Amino acid sequence: MKEFCLEILQPRINALSPEDRLKAPNFDDALQDALQMPKDKGMQTFHRLASGRVYKGKLIDLVSDLLPELVVLCIKATTPLTDDEILLHAIDHVDDAPADERNFEHKHERLEAAKKCVAFFQSQDNGGINSNINHGVSKANGLECEHLCVEWLENQKRDDDDQIVLSNVLINNKKTKLRSKYLIRGNVRSIIWTSSARDGVCSEFDAVVLQAPVPGLNGDDETIDLEVELPTSISEIWEAKYSMGPSSLHDVLSKKLPAIRTLLEDGDLSIYYKGSHRRLVESGGPMTLGLFGMELLPPENALGQLRSTAISYALSTNVDAALHAVENGFIELGVECILDDLRRLRQKYIDSNNVFNIVVKVAA
Repeated sequence: MKEFCLEILQPRINALSPEDRLKAPNFDDALQDALQMPKDKGMQTFHRLASGRVYKGKLIDLVSDLLPELVVLCIKATTPLTDDEILLHAIDHVDDAPADERNFEHKHERLEAAKKCVAFFQSQDNGGINSNINHGVSKANGLECEHLCVEWLENQKRDDDDQIVLSNVLINNKKTKLRSKYLIRGNVRSIIWTSSARDGVCSEFDAVVLQAPVPGLNGDDETIDLEVELPTSISEIWEAKYSMGPSSLHDVLSKKLPAIRTLLEDGDLSIYYKGSHRRLVESGGPMTLGLFGMELLPPENALGQLRSTAISYALSTNVDAALHAVENGFIELGVECILDDLRRLRQKYIDSNNVFNIVVKVAA
C-alpha cells in the first residue's frame, strides 16, 4: 500500500484537474499521517485518504471515481494475503531458519514437498488452471471480465435505440428506498426496486439490457422520489465469469436464476437509472440469461473441479467418509458420484432453459 500510494496514486492525484482535485483536498496530508501510523494498524491507516462526505473512508470508491484505470492496481494492493500465500511465506521462513538435525534431517526435501502440496491444492481449487493466481489477481480478472461484457453488449446494441445496457445493477427492497445513501444527488448506480423477499439470493447483476420503447429520458432529473410511469421491460441479464466451468455454471443456475424468478413474480417492480424511475413490465417473450467469460475450462480441468467439489461435499456431510479419510489418509469416491453431480447440473440447465433463453459468450 505504501508503494502504491506514494509511487502511483499520489502523483496521479496531484495531476488531476483543479475541479477533480477538490474531491480529495487533504490527500497529501492524510497520506503522510497514514505513513506515520504504527504498521500493526494495517490497511485501516489508509482509509483516511478517502475521508469526507463523498467517499466516506472507502479508498476504492475514491480511485474508481477519480482514476478508474488504477482500480485493478488498488485491489491488488489492498487485498490481504490468502491462506495459501501465508502458508508459503511460513514455509520459506522455516527454510531460512537454522536446521535442527534431530527434527529436520531432510529439511530441504520436506519443505519442497510442502510447497508441492500447497500447489496441488491450489490447482484443485482453481480447476487445474492458474494455480499461482492469488485473490487480488482473481478479483482483478473478474472486474476486467465485467468491463468487457458490458463493452461487448454496448457494441451489440449500438444500432438499436430501444435497447439500453446497464452495468452493476443493484437489487434492493423498496423498504430501503429512503436511506440516505440512495438519496445522494446525482447517484449514478442503477437499482431494481422490489417488494419481494430476497433471502439467500443475489443482490446484484453484472449487466442488464432494458427494452425501452418509449423514447426520451428525463436524464436531468435527479430527484429519487420522482415516479415516472414509463413502462420498460428487462430483455437480458448477463453474468460475467472469467472461467467457464461446472462451478461457474452451477453458481448461475442455483443463485442467479432464483433471484430472477423472484423478481419476475413481483408485480410492482421498478428500476432507477440516469435520474429516472421506470415501471418494469413483462417483456412478452422469454428473457435471455447470458454468461460472458474469458476462457472455457478444458474437459480435464472441469473434471478436476467436479472431483474436488464432490470430495469436499463428502467430507463435510458424510461422517463415515471423514473418519475413513482421517484413519487412512485418503478419501475414495466412485465415479458414479461425479456422474450424478453432472447429471443434476445438466437437468438444472434443461429445466431452466425451458423458461429462459440461456446463452454463453466466450471472448476471443
